[in-house]
Amino acid sequence: MKKYVVLLVLIVAALGTQAQKIGWTNVELILAYMPETEEMEKKLKGFEERAMEQLEIKQKYYQQKTLEYMEAKQANKLTPELDNAAQQELAKLQAEIQEGVQKAEQLLIQQRMKMLEPIQVKMQDAINKVAETNGYDFILNNAMGSGIPSILYGVEADDVTDRIASELGIETEE
Repeated sequence: MKKYVVLLVLIVAALGTQAQKIGWTNVELILAYMPETEEMEKKLKGFEERAMEQLEIKQKYYQQKTLEYMEAKQANKLTPELDNAAQQELAKLQAEIQEGVQKAEQLLIQQRMKMLEPIQVKMQDAINKVAETNGYDFILNNAMGSGIPSILYGVEADDVTDRIASELGIETEE
């Protein structure tokens, strides 16, 4: 009985130490070359330009009102009540502009996330297919988005970036 337990432990240990195939890729590079990403960036730029145009109109109105206030103040045409009301109006306009900038930034981030989701799904499908076709147990990301790559060293042969790009029908320059 003891022989069987030892044999079973050896078999389990041998199976547990079986090498796993690990590949790596640069997700940011692939995203940069996907035509969907380029199209997304164009749409986001248009969205940003429209938001900025609206904010510029409000900014010009604020500047005009500030100029009018300064001229009236220098000409001593403002009673204390009018001066206070004008300052409040300018403060309100400035707050509206700041709020508009924040809202535009938030909407831009939301739009980016919404538009990026199907692109990421498409890329993940390609990664999955490359992994299954080539027998990889894991594919890790070597992108530098966080400042530090996930992979500090990797065998060049296990870089599957070109295979994933090929699966997506794109060419990368790297």
